[in-house]
Amino acid sequence: MIETPIGQFTGTTWEAACQLAFKSKHGADGYQQIPASPGDYGIEGFTKHTGYAFQCYCPERLYEQDELYEKQRDKINTDLKKLKDYAKELQGLLGGTRIINWCFVTPEINRHKLVSYSRTKEAEVRDWKLPHIHENFSILLHDHEFYLKEFNSLRTSAGMPPYVGSPIQRLPEVNSRGETFDIHLERKCRLRLFGMSEQRIQGLITITRKSFLDHDTYFQSLYDRSPQTYVNIARVVNSFESQVNEWTYTSAETPEALTELVKSRLIECLVTDRNVNIDSSTAREVATRTVARWLAICELDFIE
Repeated sequence: MIETPIGQFTGTTWEAACQLAFKSKHGADGYQQIPASPGDYGIEGFTKHTGYAFQCYCPERLYEQDELYEKQRDKINTDLKKLKDYAKELQGLLGGTRIINWCFVTPEINRHKLVSYSRTKEAEVRDWKLPHIHENFSILLHDHEFYLKEFNSLRTSAGMPPYVGSPIQRLPEVNSRGETFDIHLERKCRLRLFGMSEQRIQGLITITRKSFLDHDTYFQSLYDRSPQTYVNIARVVNSFESQVNEWTYTSAETPEALTELVKSRLIECLVTDRNVNIDSSTAREVATRTVARWLAICELDFIE
């Protein structure tokens, strides 16, 4: 998750917000979303009448600027290659539409090298001379400001205030690379069931790991069914997450009691938020997977 001038986002929440913005901004141009399953083929949507294609990217965490450039460059390279590798599939999806502008949509762009790289890549794509690619193919780099009007319209329609923007706060990453989620989960499950039998501990590890691994699939399915519900849930979860990190240091509860407290409080926030509109069963499904993720990535930790 990263902090941007328009809020906190993960890769999935950024795509969800962008899809709603694309439909609002480009609906009259025949915008068509491309479902993520079995693959997006290098585009996550396109406009039938104007030949614009869109690909979203949100960093997994806050990177130093040079590393962010490398991540964005590699994402562009990977997804443009799909335009060639999946040419047959794309022609079936696009029909008679040819892609003239491929838009890379990301929260921020801070290196002019990415613009230069895009010029090189668009020339390479033109040389492929593919039937679904326009001879004047170009790459456009879009940051959050291209869709600020649409983002704010979606917020106000959901009863939330518009974004006013704020500088992006960058915090140093400490030992974030090489992080082993399984190690974190096992350590915390053992603390939660301290003094209990190994069978019970292993059972909790298995259950928690399953919820963690199911997190992205569950929320992708939720987004596919109802993008607006997904965005509203994400807003509550992202806001609640800052409290979770603080409780790591301030709570006097046992690890098990703190875990259950976090889960129950999150369920309560989801059920009572007037914009989310989900029942307690769905709220529990969301909370179970979210808390498992927080345990794995150490947003929820226990000071021993």
